[in-house]
Amino acid sequence: MHLRTSFAYASVSALALTMLAQPVMAQDADASASENDTIIVTTRKREESLFEVPIAITAFTAEDLYEAGIESTDDLARNTTGFTMAPLFGNAATPVIRGLSTTIGEPNVGFFVDGVYQSSRLAMEALIGSGVAQIEIAKGPQSALYGRNTFAGAVNYVTAKPANSAGVYAQGTFGTDNLYDLRGGVSGAIVEDKLYVRVGGLARGRDGYYTNALTGNSLDSQQSVALSGSVQFFATPNFETSVTVSYEDTSNGDFPLAYATNNATFFPAFGLPPNNQIFAGELPAPTSFAVTPGGFDRENLQLSMQSSLDFGSGYTLTSIFGYNDLSTLTRVDNDYEARQIAYTTTSVDQGEISQEFRITSPGDQRFQWSLGAYYYHQYSKTHANDQRLGTIAGILPFLPGSLVGLVGGGENFNKETTTSKAVFGDITFDVTDKLKLNFAGRFTDETKAVVSDSLSATGGLLGQYVNSVDFENFQPKATISYFPTDNWMLYGSVADAEKTGGFNVVTVAGSILPSERTYDPETARHWEVGAKGSLLDGNLQVTAALFQIDWEDQIVRAIGGTGAILNINAGATTSKGFEFDFAAKLSENLELEGGFAYTDSAYDSYTFGVLGAIGLNPVLDGTRLQFVSEFAGNLSATYTRSINADMDWFGRVGFAWQSDQSAVQPATTTIGSQSRLDIRSGFTWDNYELTFWAKNVLEDDAALNGVYVPNPAERVDTVLGFVGAGPFTGFTAFSPIVLAPEPRTAGVTLRAKF
Repeated sequence: MHLRTSFAYASVSALALTMLAQPVMAQDADASASENDTIIVTTRKREESLFEVPIAITAFTAEDLYEAGIESTDDLARNTTGFTMAPLFGNAATPVIRGLSTTIGEPNVGFFVDGVYQSSRLAMEALIGSGVAQIEIAKGPQSALYGRNTFAGAVNYVTAKPANSAGVYAQGTFGTDNLYDLRGGVSGAIVEDKLYVRVGGLARGRDGYYTNALTGNSLDSQQSVALSGSVQFFATPNFETSVTVSYEDTSNGDFPLAYATNNATFFPAFGLPPNNQIFAGELPAPTSFAVTPGGFDRENLQLSMQSSLDFGSGYTLTSIFGYNDLSTLTRVDNDYEARQIAYTTTSVDQGEISQEFRITSPGDQRFQWSLGAYYYHQYSKTHANDQRLGTIAGILPFLPGSLVGLVGGGENFNKETTTSKAVFGDITFDVTDKLKLNFAGRFTDETKAVVSDSLSATGGLLGQYVNSVDFENFQPKATISYFPTDNWMLYGSVADAEKTGGFNVVTVAGSILPSERTYDPETARHWEVGAKGSLLDGNLQVTAALFQIDWEDQIVRAIGGTGAILNINAGATTSKGFEFDFAAKLSENLELEGGFAYTDSAYDSYTFGVLGAIGLNPVLDGTRLQFVSEFAGNLSATYTRSINADMDWFGRVGFAWQSDQSAVQPATTTIGSQSRLDIRSGFTWDNYELTFWAKNVLEDDAALNGVYVPNPAERVDTVLGFVGAGPFTGFTAFSPIVLAPEPRTAGVTLRAKF
């Protein structure tokens, strides 16, 4: 029985909600509730039974991922209660857990591979289904043990390790839009019981879902190649080392983005001629595109080495080393129309290195502890060139400085470093056989530095910005857990989380005022109570959670005084809600899994002054946060049946739904509710499996997302009108750019294991 290993919180009375929704209840590949098998996770830096960990965790094995058709972080979120993805600008997807959304800068959810922090979340998608053994999603702050950017939660990919016995895996998928997905791997021992090796690879691509009307070619095609390898060496019975290397090369077309035209608040923004300043209502999904071709390329190299020394008495010393080298190149017609007005090229070269040492006490003692030290260094170099083309390019040198600034554009050369040093620890005390207390904490000293050079659209030097800021924080967490029976656990926790501040350096949308150059850390206190348990001899598992998060100085997206896109600190924010999951084995053949989440996330006190300059109310007290669905749920049913002694048939139906979201701070613009129905059916025999599948069967056509940014075409038209080179139009400060949905897709997959 495939059980959702998401154990959230609170009350069995919530069972009445079970028919409302949810995800794949993931579990250990061989786990069965009726057999009481143990599901093992490593969220607290040691191997533990999921049932005994007082944290809301969802764990998916490689088999769970395949059976649910999970191929991306978006799919992963749809199958995890309380977790959504906001795909901003296509390649900048923002993970949101429990309403803690962010729209710019570093995320509130940290992504890790084998415990090594990853700044590129999309680069890890190549691991899903080929190189991953398990994915663990921990909801709530994990700052005490994981550190970086785990303000709202952490997602850890556990890679597949080599095996002592020989094994071969191969899989091929073909589908609509010329989809192909070929992957495979081999594993085995070079020296029996001593040295194991595993290698794997993936090649995936498809045509675009949409056509570029300007060229007649595919708009949003995708192509990726990934290679991975790992070595595991048992030098002695007490010492082992594993090394994992992966390389990914992606080359995509444009993202299906287009501006929506504002339709409300006709107002003279910043004293300029009036125009509509906001879109009121639900954003329509774009259906046609005509742009100068661009693309998104990414190369990512990941290396990790983990060593473990068992001192023989249960005490273990662990070392985790990580190295990442990421390069991206983005080319985009950022006026998103047929006219040649603006074109931006952005290159990013980024490197990361990390080292963790940790000593852990035996796990079978009444008093358990771990103590560790951590070092992290990141270096990034970014070059953004936002060009102005066509008529405006010819007259830019003759315009006054105020109009040049209104046109926007220019170049940024940014070099940024982050160096973080931390010590952390975790203590668990078994007061009785039924009552446990846990305290964890992390002290961090982090330094961020920047050197930023900016040029105007005419090539003039706007200046250089150099700064360095040091941040120190202590992030504690206290938990109490109680086991009233062998198959129930109740717990509660309180945790403080902090995410460091930083710098605003991107000036292509407008110059940055001195007072806008930096932003402060954000902090939050998380309160949780919860329960995990099973009924009916383990054939029904239910989990529930109640949470409240008091958020101070939230880092939000804002428009600066001259139109620059900034990080700023809002006032106070509260996010509260509950989550409920269940997994039921209704018969030997039928399994039903579901979950539901309610999230109330709103500003308590926040005045966004720039809104007053465009005719909107700047006081946002009580306004809901962007990119947070108040309600979300999933439901899946799986049926299996033997055809004969050698062959089984299976079918799975999965449904996911989320309510609408706000797309802008004043919440006047919404992203429509989204529904997703996926179907899978096929046959298994011997070492083979054949699966026919269809995704988004109902072809939900709601926009995937939308975000407000200055529209360069509208600004250029305003300036051309001023100088008599075009019709006179009013000024719009910013407009929503909208991401089109994925259409219905279908295909067939054949895989074999030996």
